[in-house]
Amino acid sequence: MKIVICSGGTGGHMFPACALFTAVRKKGHGVTMVTDGRGEVFCADISPKIVLNTVRFSYRKILAIMLDFAHTFLKFFRLWRKESPDVIVGFGGILTVIPPLVGKILGSRVIIYEQNAIIGRANKFLEKFADLKLSTFELGGEWIEIAAPVREEFSRCGRPYECEGNINILVLGGSQGAASFTKIIPEALSLIDERERKSIEITQQTGKGNIEELRNLYENIGIKSTLKEFIQNVAEVMATAQLVICRSGASTLSELATTGRPAILIPYPNSSKDHQLHNAVYYQGKKAAWVLEEKEGIASELAEIIMEVLQNRELLKSAAYNMMRSSAGRAVDDFVKLIEKTYSG
Repeated sequence: MKIVICSGGTGGHMFPACALFTAVRKKGHGVTMVTDGRGEVFCADISPKIVLNTVRFSYRKILAIMLDFAHTFLKFFRLWRKESPDVIVGFGGILTVIPPLVGKILGSRVIIYEQNAIIGRANKFLEKFADLKLSTFELGGEWIEIAAPVREEFSRCGRPYECEGNINILVLGGSQGAASFTKIIPEALSLIDERERKSIEITQQTGKGNIEELRNLYENIGIKSTLKEFIQNVAEVMATAQLVICRSGASTLSELATTGRPAILIPYPNSSKDHQLHNAVYYQGKKAAWVLEEKEGIASELAEIIMEVLQNRELLKSAAYNMMRSSAGRAVDDFVKLIEKTYSG
């Protein structure tokens, strides 16, 4: 079977797409990745792949965008007519619209996957053409709920949750959130009683250019910290944390569920259709996480939550258990089976 996986270039799209690529390859199927210039950095070790120019929608550049889309459409029409992929899987993002649409015209089966609680524009357009519609969250109608594919290292790093002794808090700001977290987190921790602060250790992904300033802030309030611009072994680090403070992108939430780590979720305030807030509220409803909106006074609210869990470790244990319960385990294998079933009819 020939499978094409199409994904927009953000980490939230690419991480599950790459996990699926690896699983499909292991099953012996032919598979090709299609992404844009941004997505290429997430799949440097994946081959074969087709990398398209990054497209950022702008009404001022509408004519150029339409011409680019027409060129891309013709490119894939010629390519798919020659290669004849059996199944095309779209993970969202503006570039994922064209390959599945061309494939549908030429007789390929089309599967779309929505990772967020709000359907993105690409999937909203493609859902009328899709043979199978899958989603992380319950969307109703013909959408089938299935956990997001997660990279193998998160499954391998799973270990029992323990929260005795010091609390290791992992802070993941993400590509669009690290800067604000370097201000919010130290301010919140400075509001915590000095005796309680002695039981906190911080591991934080800082983004570029913030390490020295942040290290000084933590030293001034007596917090032991490990700071990195980018955490390569994030699965291993997450599995040793007792609490994670992070955004609420779909792939991050799936990784938390796989490792069974409780979280304080601070949704990215400028996410499309506020989907990160909807994602976060879903996990809060499962009592697996706490949700804070990034606004004035967030530092004091964050300090209150941290104080509460420091004084009652059972809250962390309960949230960790509920987070693990929300995981579907080897969801990537279930995803591959659905692809195979869709192809066989």
